Amino acid sequence: MIPAMRFLPSVTALLLFGLASTGCATRTETFEVSVRNDSSRDVVAWLTKVGGPEQEGWRSPESIAINFVVEDEELGGVIIPPGKTARTGKQKAKLNRDSRAVLRVYRGRMKMSEMLANSKGSPNRADMILDPGVNRFVVTDSAGKLIVTRTDPSLSP
Repeated sequence: MIPAMRFLPSVTALLLFGLASTGCATRTETFEVSVRNDSSRDVVAWLTKVGGPEQEGWRSPESIAINFVVEDEELGGVIIPPGKTARTGKQKAKLNRDSRAVLRVYRGRMKMSEMLANSKGSPNRADMILDPGVNRFVVTDSAGKLIVTRTDPSLSP
């Protein structure tokens, strides 16, 4: 009985280590995003993530403002004029267990400081959680507020 008791703490330690190490595992998902601007003004569409890990092309404006970014790093935003559609093509994101890929849409041509001033829930910003695969959105404006609507990905753009 005593040899088994000596073995038990080792097994427990291995199980705990296994559980702790799987909690931080990342997965890679692929996203394709299409944004049609049917609003009256330019919009900025920006791909980012809620949660980590940090990844080039997926950094939020807040992360860019706080962290040093090399000047040739790909940024996550693009300006879309009224009546135009922007498409990302396939974009791979590394996500932790609780991370989510997000499309942020800002109303107007904004400088970085203006984007930072428009927090989640602002009438000039909309955040949409992305599903792995194809994601299509239409941007409109109504009563001074930006509206972003998910459309059926099976329909042609």
